[in-house]
Amino acid sequence: MFNIPFFNKNKNALGVDIGSSSIKIAEVSFDKNKINLINYGEKIMPIEKKDVVSGNSIDSVFSSSSDIGNAIKDIIKKAGIKTKDATLSIPSFMSFFTVFTAPPMSKEEVKTVVQFEAKQHIPLPLNEVALDWSIIEEASSGKGPKILLVAVPNKTINQYQEIAQIAGINLLAVEAEVFSLARSAIQESDTNKVILLVNIGFQNTTIAVVENGLIKSTYNTNFSVVSVIKYLATNLGMEYNEAERLIMEIGFSEKKLNDALSSRVSVLTSEARQVSDSFFRAHGKGIEKIIITGGFALMPGICDFFTKNTKIATELANPFSEINYNSTLSKIINEMNSRYAVAIGLAIREFEK
Repeated sequence: MFNIPFFNKNKNALGVDIGSSSIKIAEVSFDKNKINLINYGEKIMPIEKKDVVSGNSIDSVFSSSSDIGNAIKDIIKKAGIKTKDATLSIPSFMSFFTVFTAPPMSKEEVKTVVQFEAKQHIPLPLNEVALDWSIIEEASSGKGPKILLVAVPNKTINQYQEIAQIAGINLLAVEAEVFSLARSAIQESDTNKVILLVNIGFQNTTIAVVENGLIKSTYNTNFSVVSVIKYLATNLGMEYNEAERLIMEIGFSEKKLNDALSSRVSVLTSEARQVSDSFFRAHGKGIEKIIITGGFALMPGICDFFTKNTKIATELANPFSEINYNSTLSKIINEMNSRYAVAIGLAIREFEK
């Protein structure tokens, strides 16, 4: 998606996940039909009170392209990463998504319809965005194909090219993170299922319906890690960093914290349920599993809470389940787990073409 003028495919690749409060990098190799974890690294920005209170965006955590590029360069140096070819993530809130059904037509004619539909759905002039699209449902019964259309502002693409230049890496492509998540979080055994992906982020949450490995719909919500931290700090009378620590170390396992968290996270489970019900009404199919990703997903008890409140079996993403790595890293991998779902999805993108 949004490929930059191409370099030859390499046996090694980087996935660079640029988040609102952290940058994560995964280096993988492809050898004898196996994907191997070669290296990894990350930089986590401390949560400042001003960021929590104001709900600041990525621009105020990493204040410039130079900051992001230098942070990536620093991670690469400290981790001893050698690979230069990289795919970078675009947060979902920086992209525009829409799904539409085209009239009955050949695949060759779809491109013309995409341009027309983009004018109707994208809130920017087409000369200011880069478009990408994929057929998510083939034509049938007199209906045309269903198309997922994605648009990213050109200024965002330009910014990422600048970031790559500063970081000293070769930019293969930029990709909306929801596609990276679907690639790494949904395992082969679940490919034929209807999955609800819930990526809980620092400043927003993305909910996506994935069927047969394809994104069928995607939604951005205002639920965020920041909002939960702010709520706990205010209502339990504690510092923001302490609230964050309790969320990640105790979560739903202690009653007082459980009660406070439940009042907030129930908002998200309700939204997930609404997305599930909407998909069932439109397609006659129910969500078979929920997969949670993002650092917040590691909060103790969150999967049980989701299962109880949505009535849908919920589990953590495990992007490393089909990646080979040194057994001595097992404990660290368990701690990284769903936090690296985007980075892994980006890194393995080049090997799935």
